[in-house]
Amino acid sequence: MTLPESTRSASGAALRTRALLLGIATGLGSRVLTLAAPLLTIPVTLRYLGADLFGFWMIITSITAIGMFADLGLGNGLLTRLVWAVAERDGARARTLVSTAYLSLGGIALLLLAAIWLVVPSIDWQRIEAQSATLAPATAQVVAGLALSAFAITIPLALVQRVQYALQEAWKSNIWQVAGAIATIAAVYAAAWLDLGVVAVIAAAVFAGPFVILLNNVFYYAVSHRELAPTLRTASASAAGSLLRVGLAFFLLSILTSVSLNVDNLIVARVADLPTVSQFAITTKLFALLALTVTLVALPLWPANGEALARGDLDWVRKTTRAMVLFSVGAVAVGGLVLVLARNLIAQLWLGDGHAISLGLALSLTVWSIVIAFCSPFFSVQNSVGNLGYQYVGWGLFALASIPLKFVFYPLFGLAGIPLAGAAAYAVFLVPTALLGYRATLGRVVVP
Repeated sequence: MTLPESTRSASGAALRTRALLLGIATGLGSRVLTLAAPLLTIPVTLRYLGADLFGFWMIITSITAIGMFADLGLGNGLLTRLVWAVAERDGARARTLVSTAYLSLGGIALLLLAAIWLVVPSIDWQRIEAQSATLAPATAQVVAGLALSAFAITIPLALVQRVQYALQEAWKSNIWQVAGAIATIAAVYAAAWLDLGVVAVIAAAVFAGPFVILLNNVFYYAVSHRELAPTLRTASASAAGSLLRVGLAFFLLSILTSVSLNVDNLIVARVADLPTVSQFAITTKLFALLALTVTLVALPLWPANGEALARGDLDWVRKTTRAMVLFSVGAVAVGGLVLVLARNLIAQLWLGDGHAISLGLALSLTVWSIVIAFCSPFFSVQNSVGNLGYQYVGWGLFALASIPLKFVFYPLFGLAGIPLAGAAAYAVFLVPTALLGYRATLGRVVVP
């Protein structure tokens, strides 16, 4: 693999900044549409599926979100290792890393698919009738199988996005995400308009995205970067060991973060009922727009930090981190204020008359997003070199404290107590570890 000469010149910092800004700028459109896809499909899916089936689907979606650690951290491991291979212009090593990651996660996906279709039919779905008079057990079984299968298929396919970010080609990944969001919206509305049935509507929602990611893989490795196309011949056991070592570090972190951040729908289902899950899930999807800024910054910043640290450019890392903290927090705060003030108007335009969003829940979701936005750039620096020790401590304490705290806060504050408890635990445990880990990471870098 040969990088453009300009990326190795003295203007590397300027080019790195340009790639970062291009990634953020193109990511804005892609993330808006990606987050808008479920917002635009919720009105039709909620009406077509009904509150009970929609709530059940949201619970399964939460389970798949928690299960993102099923890739054993290899996706993040590939991003971290590949950035350094690119910085050192080691094309053979880069292709070996890519091939090994695809082979490993492809095997994991096949095992998951086999487990899903062995376990799902064995569950006693008749028990669901005790919680819902409208949700048929057979429908619940099929919906669970489809949603979980789509999740498994996506695990290896999503590696292409890591490769694109490692090569600081985030704009390519962003364009394909736009296509995926459009395909999802079109497929869901078409299935509902043609009245193909609830199973077809959910299948359209969960499989349209993976299909577009598959196309991204085909075009990227067949047209843009044939030199990186994964093959069995270029995979290696030593590369697998290297990826697994750093991947397992991210694997543990993924377990902690995924369980802690995606357990809310399950908690609401435990303390309330399926219609309440629907209400909570719909509101959190709207306020997930605030996470747009955090994601916009974190994804392109990770490989940019890795490339800068590989070259010993600490000044760029410090300056960029400060700028991204201010940008992230400011954008989330302004966006949160707009959503809080316009929440009921948005709900009526979005879902129709009679729908409203609690002020307390809106404010608590905004506060929750602000503390995440503050920490994200500091964590990005740690992630870029695989320095995860501080995050282990912070996320471990957060998981232990936040989950029981949410059960305590719910009777006191209602649904608003769920994200409020998360924000309180995040501020106490993760803000200090974000700052300490950031300083420790910069202290380990040897400046040439």
